[in-house]
Amino acid sequence: ENVWRAKTYTTADSLTSVVAAASFIERLSRLLPPSEGGQQGRESREQEEQGKGPEAGQPSVEEAAQRAAEAAMKDAEMAKKIKMVAERLGAGRGSVFSLESSAELVLRLARETDVARILEKIEGLKLPAAWGRGSTKFSKGWVSGLEYGGDFERVHYSQLALPDDLFYADLANGRLLLYQKELPATRGPIYVLLDKSGSMVGSKIDWARAVAVALFKKAIDEGRTFVVRFFDSIPYSMMMVKGSSKPNDVLRVLSYLARVRAGGGTDITRAISAAVEDIGKLKLGGRERLSDIVLITDGEDRLSPEVLQRMLKSANARLHSVMIQGHNTFLQQVSYRYLTVRKLEKHEALEVVDFA
Repeated sequence: ENVWRAKTYTTADSLTSVVAAASFIERLSRLLPPSEGGQQGRESREQEEQGKGPEAGQPSVEEAAQRAAEAAMKDAEMAKKIKMVAERLGAGRGSVFSLESSAELVLRLARETDVARILEKIEGLKLPAAWGRGSTKFSKGWVSGLEYGGDFERVHYSQLALPDDLFYADLANGRLLLYQKELPATRGPIYVLLDKSGSMVGSKIDWARAVAVALFKKAIDEGRTFVVRFFDSIPYSMMMVKGSSKPNDVLRVLSYLARVRAGGGTDITRAISAAVEDIGKLKLGGRERLSDIVLITDGEDRLSPEVLQRMLKSANARLHSVMIQGHNTFLQQVSYRYLTVRKLEKHEALEVVDFA
């Protein structure tokens, strides 16, 4: 029965089919008794002699297959959700979207409780369109809509059905229906600093992780580099995805966000300093490439606005501070945007992401 239920997730889907098959085989091999040959076989026989073998609770082949199929169905369902999120985030746009080569990572993520919580938070989150904000018109860019004009290279196919006289008249008067095309303006990175101190445990860090995923989506849409770094009393290793991302980059982001546990103190100044240093050292920003640092915290760390303003100015970076259920006067003074989050709801997450 579970095998047939799993077909709901695996039909015409090679990734979830691979994940389901791998999960089934792995679970089944754990449940079935070892082979007769070799050390494992001898251990199995010794256990049987001591009353610990099949008669002592070892499942039959049919029961083992049933349990393995049930577990495989759950893994396939979660893998399907992960794939749908990856497709929605648009990683790998411009190439054939495929995650088959990352099936092992997908299976590992499918079994991560924290990944499930992140996906639950971003489910139904309708992210604002990036086109038209911080972008420039370009005849060979992405199609973002329709407009009228006289650029023959971008003419809409419907105009080709017009009589010749009307077509050339509209062309001369700039009244042809055209595809509107845009490219994101050259920008620095979206750099997310995510507080993992002890007070962030639970729903706070789950919400913050979901916002980080949404910011990853924004960065990809705008062709910008995405960087995320956790911090508490010290900044931890960062994870970076270039603007031209690959399909499995979203898996890397989910894996990075899921593996960190809340705990420790809070040092906001060190975190911002690390971000500014990265932007300069890795040449991610610059005088003509505005960077955005998004700080998500609930901490009330004391800091010097003057020092932070100098650091941000040197990196040509704007600071977007997201204060979860708290307030920091010093941070408010230095921030380009200062947002206070009360209920950890989706509309608050959208407000964080919605900037040009």
